Formats: sequence, C-alpha cells, structure tokens
Amino acid sequence: MRVGYLWLDRLPSVSLAEVLTPLTPAVQLDEDRTGVWFEASGVRLLYGDEQRYGQAVLAALAAAGGAGRLGIAATPWVARLAARLAVTGEVTLVPNSETSTFLRPLPLEWLPLPRRVLARLRALGVSTIGQFADLPPGSVQRRFGKEALAAYRLAHGDDPTPFRGRAPVEPLCFERTLEPPAVTSDALAVALHALAAQAMEALNRLGHVAWRLRLELVAEDGRSTSRRRHCPYPLRTAEELAAVARALALRCALAGPVALLRLVIDEHGTVTAHQPGLLLEAPNRRQERERIFELARQYVPGRVVRVVEHCPAAPLPEHRWRLEGITSEKAHPSRGEPVRLIRRAQSWWLEVAGQRLRVIRSGPWERIDLWWPERQHRRTGWVELADGQRLLLMWTGPEGQWRLVGRLD
Repeated sequence: MRVGYLWLDRLPSVSLAEVLTPLTPAVQLDEDRTGVWFEASGVRLLYGDEQRYGQAVLAALAAAGGAGRLGIAATPWVARLAARLAVTGEVTLVPNSETSTFLRPLPLEWLPLPRRVLARLRALGVSTIGQFADLPPGSVQRRFGKEALAAYRLAHGDDPTPFRGRAPVEPLCFERTLEPPAVTSDALAVALHALAAQAMEALNRLGHVAWRLRLELVAEDGRSTSRRRHCPYPLRTAEELAAVARALALRCALAGPVALLRLVIDEHGTVTAHQPGLLLEAPNRRQERERIFELARQYVPGRVVRVVEHCPAAPLPEHRWRLEGITSEKAHPSRGEPVRLIRRAQSWWLEVAGQRLRVIRSGPWERIDLWWPERQHRRTGWVELADGQRLLLMWTGPEGQWRLVGRLD
C-alpha cells in the first residue's frame, strides 16, 4: 500500500473533502492539524506514475485557493517526513525499497524520542536517524527504554501505526440558539441533547455514524471556545452523541451564559457489516453448522457447548450465532485464557499455560471473525508464533491483562 501526506501551507476556501473526493478513496486527518493522509495506491493506470498523481492533487488544492506540499511513501510516518522536506508545490516520492536510504541522513530530532534520550544520544555522537538505526538492537531498550525501541523501529522504516483512512465526506454543522442563554449545566444538557437528536437524524438519513466531532460554545459577547474528540467506536444513537457532547462541554471554559451551540461532525461514514468467512459456501445447512461447531471447538477448546444459527439474515456474527449452554457473561468465550506478553530487546515471547513461545509477528485486528460485542473489536490483536500458530488476543481493561480468545487458521 502507498500512503500520501498533504502538508497544508495554506487552507483552501472549500473543505478538504471536496478537494480530495475525486482523487482518493480514503482520507485520515492528522491530529497535529498540519495536513492530511490519503491513500495513494493504484494510481498508475489513471495518471501514469505517482509524480503526475501528486501534481494533480496539488493542482486541485491550488484551484481551491490552498497551497501545500506532498509526500508519498509506504507508511504514514515516512510520507509525512517526505512532505515536510518538500517545498510548496513539490512532490517527494519515497520508493518502498529506498525507505532506509531516505531516512538515514535526517536529523535525530525528527524521531519521537524524549529529550533526555536525545541528550544522551547526542553525547554519544549520534546525530542522524541512520546512526541511531546502526546501534545494536539489544542495547537500545536496555539503555534508553521502551520509547527508544519504538523510535528504533521507525528509524528502520517499520511504522507500527496503520493507515486508518475513511472516504472523505463533507462535515455536517448544526447550530442551536439558546433563548434565554443557558447559565446552568442542566439547561445546557437539555440543549445539547436536542442538538444531538437533530444531528443524528441527519446522519440516519445518510445511513452514517459519527466518528469525529467538534463542539463550540459561543457566549453573548461573541467569545467562543471549542473542543473536539475522535471516538474509538462509532456513535450510532442520539444518546451516545449527546453523552460525548456533554463531556466536551465540561471541558469548555467559557465565562458567562452560553447563547449559541455549534456541533460539527467532522468525520462520519458507513460501518460495513459483513458475514465473516468462517463458513464454506455450501447449500447444506447441516454441514455449515457442523463446520462452525468444529471451528468453535478449535478456537476455544472446552469453553463452547454448542453453536446454533438462530438468525441467518443477521449481518454481524454476534447476532447470527447463539452459544447454547452459556448462562452467564463470565462463561462467554470472549473471556478467554489469561496469557502474558514478555517483551525483550531482541524478541517477544508469549507465556501460555506455563510455556514460553516466541512471537515473530503481531498486528491489530479490525474485523473479528468471532462472536462478541463490537465495542471490544478494537481491543484485540493477533500474534504469530515461531511454530506457525496465529493467536487472537484481547486486552481486558479492568483486569489489565491479555487473554487468549482464539486461534486463527
């Protein structure tokens, strides 16, 4: 996959969604507000090469009254650095095979390292990313800590942060004038709930859910303050939207009564529900039920009594399948078996049932092919062991530990 980063030197007169919608299928806003990431894969058929594609993006930005620079690379972090090095109106390309060569001469300060670590590295004569990447991997974490180990991976071009772009959409803005102005938190909560209901009605007409929103409070004298939040899970109801808006309102320090509320849904879109590929495409329902039962026994040995399909039309697995014999939440398979991740300087190990197994790969797991509530999906990840096993792990926040909840084929 190729990722582009558009560094904005001057904002366009229209929204970025309007500029980028014809040019890319997915966009991810930068939290630092310096620019935006976008998907830049598969552009050769339409534009010939990435250089022409990048110039087309910059031309569209200039036509909308904006100005910027562009970087295209294999990972979001490298693409951002490439754009940072470019001049206004220029495209910097970093081929996948040349990522390490591109990073070597860059200053060490561009890595996300604490100041104390930077000072120690400078004292050792390390001043570039390439010199830092040449250090022995076993001594980096031991001498400089876990943050240095994460930066060490970046220095080698290994960016663990995935690109999480979404289709660019126009922000939705909703306003509500308060007459009389709200002077108490209760009055403000009532107005926020009404504004959230109005916003959710508009989202429902589009078939969308909210991901990122901004709340602005305006006083009688015109002064305003705002707060924004990106939610880790989609907001589907007016109650969920109102709860997030109330939390943002509590963080807004505004002297005097509130005369105007403005709620902006910066990021919204559809949530695709799909039937995961656990089943063979066969007309025989009995064979399908036998297969799902065998898979359940393989994923969670001894924890599943019986898996029954009770709603074939349900789009999500937790709605389609029912576990018979499970009488409490604690017995649900998603509870899993406690495991321990052991992080060493040169390797990671997973301790399961008293055995230590070496981990060779790991990653996030966005779409879970099992049956538990959707809000738990983003707290899961998979690891691949040296013996070829792929295990699915879930982080349990209250307990503060990893649990083994599945084995992946």
